[in-house]
Amino acid sequence: MTPRLSLETRPQGIVAGLYDRLPFPNIGPTQEIAFDLGITAYDGDVLLQGMVIQGYSGHQMLFEQRWSAHIIRQRTGEEDLTISAGTGLAVRSLQFLLHGYECLSHIEITVVGRAGEAEGGAEGGARIQAHCQAPVAYHEQQTDYYFPLAGTWWAAQAGDWSDFHKTEVYSQPFALDFVKLGPDGRTFLGNGRALSDHHSWNQPVYAAAGGKVAYLCFDMPDMAPGAIPDQAIMRGDMRRLLGNAVAVSHANGEFSYYAHLQQASLQVNDGEVVRRGALLGRVGNSGNSPGPHLHFHVMNGPNLFIDQGLPVRFSHFEAGGQQFAEPITIPTRMIVVGPERT
Repeated sequence: MTPRLSLETRPQGIVAGLYDRLPFPNIGPTQEIAFDLGITAYDGDVLLQGMVIQGYSGHQMLFEQRWSAHIIRQRTGEEDLTISAGTGLAVRSLQFLLHGYECLSHIEITVVGRAGEAEGGAEGGARIQAHCQAPVAYHEQQTDYYFPLAGTWWAAQAGDWSDFHKTEVYSQPFALDFVKLGPDGRTFLGNGRALSDHHSWNQPVYAAAGGKVAYLCFDMPDMAPGAIPDQAIMRGDMRRLLGNAVAVSHANGEFSYYAHLQQASLQVNDGEVVRRGALLGRVGNSGNSPGPHLHFHVMNGPNLFIDQGLPVRFSHFEAGGQQFAEPITIPTRMIVVGPERT
């Protein structure tokens, strides 16, 4: 029986971010996608030799990348690309930025390999090829998300190639991390070893839009800056990686998610209906967090790692000396100012 390969993207349907409205002049619209690729061998071992990734708008190809075995080794950290029968290889966090003049409709991926070879062996064995296609969709934001913080904040991470959230392609590819800046432009006082040194610590977090509380976690301890959380406090629930958190349903297929909040600071209850601007809690350092900050993202459901992340635009903030009353993308490293609250 001839060995064969099977391909699958995660997610199977990819949501793209389209960055066509930014708070500063730019060279044109940009689109972004992120996904994982799973490659599985059946009926025999297969040595993976290369991969081609193509993006299309209908029948028009917008981009193509060809990855040799060398590139795949570097990306996966695997020295031997032999996939044993019944096992697989994951190529994680594939992320692509390209112009946004024409929107992607689908991605096509082709992988090639040979059967019955060991790494570095002579050319031999049957040539194996597999192909998959994944649709790409563009979410039309339904909710006007007011910037949920007061004062001056730095978007330490947001939706672009430098964002570490891309390592979790399902729920958080478009997540943002906000860190408060002090008068001197620094994020903390002194050496930053104490939570109270950080300007973000204990800052109020407000509901970006009205809705119903769909998820709560409130009992996670706040960690010292730079500390690694004890796995015992995760209780086998991966959602607790984001610490104390609130998810709000906006009754239109969108759920906003606020994470790493301070222990015992939550001011809302599960199932409670909240208005825009309601105090949800305070910035903390719970869960897997390097230091006090607010993590924010939007999903199509309340379940982290299950429901799919969506691009998000904010309104009612200041950046670069301009006020933005309409929803607009906040890019990584942008300094934004939220209105003072009473």
